[in-house]
Amino acid sequence: MRKEEMEFDVSFWRKVVDKSLAAIYITDESGKVLYVNDIVERATKYSKEEIYSMDSIFELAHPEDRKYLKKEFNELGEEGKFYESRYITKDGRVRYVWGFTAKFNFLGKSYIIGNWIDVTKAKELEQALRESEEFYKTLVEDSLTPVYLLQDGVMIYVNKAFEEATGYKREEIVGRNPFFLIHPDDRGIVYKRYVEREKGLRDIIETYSWRIVRKDGEVRWVTARPGRVTYRGKPAVAATVIDTTEIHNLNLELKKKGEYLEFVNKVMRHDIANAITAIRGILEIIKDSPEEAERLIPLAIRRSDYVFRLINDARELEKALEELKPINVVEIVKDVVGQFKNVDIDVKGENVFVRANEGLRTVLNNVLQNAIVHGGGKAKVEVLANESSGIIRVIDYGKGVPDEIKEKIFEEGFTKGDGMGLGLYITKRILEIFGGEIKVKDNKPTGAIFEIKIPKIKGEG
Repeated sequence: MRKEEMEFDVSFWRKVVDKSLAAIYITDESGKVLYVNDIVERATKYSKEEIYSMDSIFELAHPEDRKYLKKEFNELGEEGKFYESRYITKDGRVRYVWGFTAKFNFLGKSYIIGNWIDVTKAKELEQALRESEEFYKTLVEDSLTPVYLLQDGVMIYVNKAFEEATGYKREEIVGRNPFFLIHPDDRGIVYKRYVEREKGLRDIIETYSWRIVRKDGEVRWVTARPGRVTYRGKPAVAATVIDTTEIHNLNLELKKKGEYLEFVNKVMRHDIANAITAIRGILEIIKDSPEEAERLIPLAIRRSDYVFRLINDARELEKALEELKPINVVEIVKDVVGQFKNVDIDVKGENVFVRANEGLRTVLNNVLQNAIVHGGGKAKVEVLANESSGIIRVIDYGKGVPDEIKEKIFEEGFTKGDGMGLGLYITKRILEIFGGEIKVKDNKPTGAIFEIKIPKIKGEG
């Protein structure tokens, strides 16, 4: 592994990213390549070492596209941009790609992450559409890429791949207004762009993404490149589409994990700095007033112990970034509860498997600690499930949580006392990585119920 790669500490996503079908790369702000996954090596025919030795990622690009790509690169923000370009393989072949790239900050430095999918076949398909309707019928119908033709707000044609992508048969789509397929949050902008394009008001070639809702209810991201065509003497819009759910989900996951690492780093810097400042202040008092030593030295020792505890907590927090895997919730609950000695904690539940990792122990420990401190030293844990989630309910019998602060208790630094009051905030951040959530409800007649939901493993009963 190269030194630059090691600095990213990407072990938690290497298995996913290295084997992704999408080409993925990371550069510094100058465009110097710091990381590429396996598919970049296979697609370009250059070894990783050859790519890392290049002055910038732009050496892979087609000479005619470099100026455009550099301009897009220089204007990048965290929201990212989609782009279309060409690259040249080591053996001289020209390939077309659709990609997405964005800027992100990690540990105080700016980097660029990019993804691309080879769409050379899709480009060849577009050319075929223009040249021969018969050729179009042969290639498009059997293409692996979804294709549609839309005219006057009605779907005129979809290919087999479109049926597979949406789960609808063509007879359920053709002849209808197809915008019921678009996710409600994206429907307005997609329809607006379609109308503008068909009327000739939007003549710029664009590639953009939106969400669709499959017949089975699953939400998927797609990326399309629609163009205005003439069909039977009237304007229409034709497009090829690719499923980019993997890229969008990966970008979201990487962003969440990057933000989480920043958060862990900030917690450690802030609390450790505060504790050391306090220790230094105590030592200065003792130096000037030795008679205060007996009273202050125990306080300094407690502060020192707190620093060591923070360092150990940092190791535990990093476990939340490990690869997600099937976890039996009941087993983890019983193990964590067993570490609370001389505390009355009742555990009831069923075997439920969720996608998580060892970070779940930190979640349970934080919530149980909170329940015991504020719940009179007695608590109950229930494990159950619904159709989509594993559910953990931590129940205490204390004074409860007032309605006005039920949301605030999960905010950074809300709790007072030693440190930043981050226990429940850390819990919320870890659960976000798992795709889960936590809420607090009232227990009857008194106390609070902390309810944790984490997506179940697909196929789990």
